[in-house]
Amino acid sequence: MTPKDAERIDKVQRIAASLEALEDWEKAAKTYQKALTNFPLEAELWFRTGFCLARLDDAEDAAHFLEKASMLAPGTAKYDLELGDVLISLRNLSGAIEAYKRVQAIEPENISANNNIGIALKEAGLLDEAIAAMQHTLRIAPEDPVVLSNYGAALLQAGRSEEALPIMQEATSRNPHEANAWSTYAVALQEQLAIKNAISTHQKALTLAPANHSIHYNYAMTLLLNGDYLAGFSEFEHRRKMPDRKPREFEGTEWNRENLNGKTILVHAEQGIGDTIQFARFLPELAQQGAHVIFSIHRSLLRLGSFFDGVSEVIGPEDRVPIYDFQLPLLSLPKVLRTELSDVRRSTPYLRIPPQASSVENTNKAFKVGLVWAGNPQHVNDRNRSCPFEFLSPLFTIPRIEWRSLQVGQRSGDPVTFRAPIANSLTDLSDFADTFSKIQELDLVISVDTSVAHLAGAMGANVWVMLPYAPDWRWLLNREDSPWYSTARLFRQTAPKDWSTVVTNIKNALIPLCQGP
Repeated sequence: MTPKDAERIDKVQRIAASLEALEDWEKAAKTYQKALTNFPLEAELWFRTGFCLARLDDAEDAAHFLEKASMLAPGTAKYDLELGDVLISLRNLSGAIEAYKRVQAIEPENISANNNIGIALKEAGLLDEAIAAMQHTLRIAPEDPVVLSNYGAALLQAGRSEEALPIMQEATSRNPHEANAWSTYAVALQEQLAIKNAISTHQKALTLAPANHSIHYNYAMTLLLNGDYLAGFSEFEHRRKMPDRKPREFEGTEWNRENLNGKTILVHAEQGIGDTIQFARFLPELAQQGAHVIFSIHRSLLRLGSFFDGVSEVIGPEDRVPIYDFQLPLLSLPKVLRTELSDVRRSTPYLRIPPQASSVENTNKAFKVGLVWAGNPQHVNDRNRSCPFEFLSPLFTIPRIEWRSLQVGQRSGDPVTFRAPIANSLTDLSDFADTFSKIQELDLVISVDTSVAHLAGAMGANVWVMLPYAPDWRWLLNREDSPWYSTARLFRQTAPKDWSTVVTNIKNALIPLCQGP
């Protein structure tokens, strides 16, 4: 590079740096990009462009520029550190870990790299490895409040809230201005069912970072669990700004209580199957206002979709979308409808299949019980909500019960492993319409918090739901019934991880139902 070129690059960097100081990231990025047309091999220009784009939430383009910078100047720690952060936001967790490891190779005690490897492992669900990585980082920086906070978050995700609480207390005391630490502390309090303290701690976090969508989302979970639906569903809208939770985007006017008489509204499902089944209960309200309701749903629900009350038309996620007047994400309906807890009247069933589609009449006199003991292992709370199969063994001593497995996935083989007397009902399962038919053959469904519990509730089948000590928000607190499903009965842990008491209570409730003449 000639001295003249170096002078030109320095001038560009000074101009762009002044724009960065003003947080005018867009102009700064364009300034760097313009310089790259003349100096395409200048790694720092690639890096600064990526850095600015990342602050514009343009993670995909930022990753491109940062990868180029790392390629042009391998062994530059700050390049790989920024790249790792962007890759985490893109959910490229393995790529992020590799980037941070390159930083570790250069600077073994780099706190950010070591800490962020733990975060990436946690986000990937590798909790044991994440906790070990964070413990290693704490040996490097034992008093760092950010490291302490991330360690507490990993303990929480691993279902170890009692260990996380003192960690988060220390993190917030060491840095009382760190909003994310206060938010994680609030989640830990919620996991211990200290709801009043959790709410005030969320509010503390929001005073420090009022624009942080993740903190608003965590606050929403506590408000909804506490039954404050009006405020909770309003806060829940912040999910729409979170990369891992935001719904699909559709063109057109978003419905906000406009007159629907004679209008067509597209309601599009988001998140999990259970969420879709649960929130489908709001669709009849749109139909009652005179709307033609198009319901865009998961492929596995397509055969059931037209049997939800209030639905006029069903499409899959890849199908051509008909013309519509309004659109709305499904999980935003209760916010727009201004739903309060008292409005959730147990109007089930709202999923009805005509008699000709129903299964054959049950002539077997045994009491038939379907069982689901585990959810999706990728779910962030699976360690808490899924029940180890061995805890269920007392149930199989009850006479006159015909047990049928409704379990799918990698845990479906548990009955064989434990030699349990359970028939596999799902050998011919292809979608939730098949699961619906299997449930119709049963007298009772016993399930952990999964989509099957929601399906049974929506169709008006008897369902007993096994809940962890700190349940998901939709099951509320301190009650055995559910406003969402009139035929549901809730069995709660009385202490964290205490499935034994849940199973004992279920056994005691089952025995009278199965007594012969």
